[in-house]
Amino acid sequence: MKATQDAKKQPFFLATLILIISIGVVLGHGIYTFIYAKGFSYMSSDPAACKNCHVMNQVYESWEKGGHQHVATCGDCHLPHDFIGKWIMKAQSGLGHSYAFTAKDNPVPFTANAKSKRIIQQNCIECHGDYAAPSVHAKQAGGSEAQNESLSCVSCHRQVGHAHNY
Repeated sequence: MKATQDAKKQPFFLATLILIISIGVVLGHGIYTFIYAKGFSYMSSDPAACKNCHVMNQVYESWEKGGHQHVATCGDCHLPHDFIGKWIMKAQSGLGHSYAFTAKDNPVPFTANAKSKRIIQQNCIECHGDYAAPSVHAKQAGGSEAQNESLSCVSCHRQVGHAHNY
């Protein structure tokens, strides 16, 4: 009778052991990757964290030569200024960048997506709205597609944050 009970418990024990080992491997790999990728540095507002990946070196150097290096960090322009929005965007960007670099599908040079462009525009207005208000709602001239679309600040000021039109 005891032998029958031991035989019934063995598959459960083996499955449990495999599950525990699998979770340990995934968790261990995740922790190692986070530490290797300097994950804690992304929780700061230090612009040097943005150049942890070598593909950002030129962007960082261009920011150093641009017009805002003494008054704004990367997050001041690229992240929402409210606490929750900032951390949600940091998480979304981090996951997106991690996927792009891991899957070898990273676009170089980088371009901002629609959400990032809206955030950048809002941050320009927030800092410069007092004297840029007449220009903020100006319309583009040109073809039918461009007409009636509001200009963005970077439409005219492409090199403000980055000297190389990132």
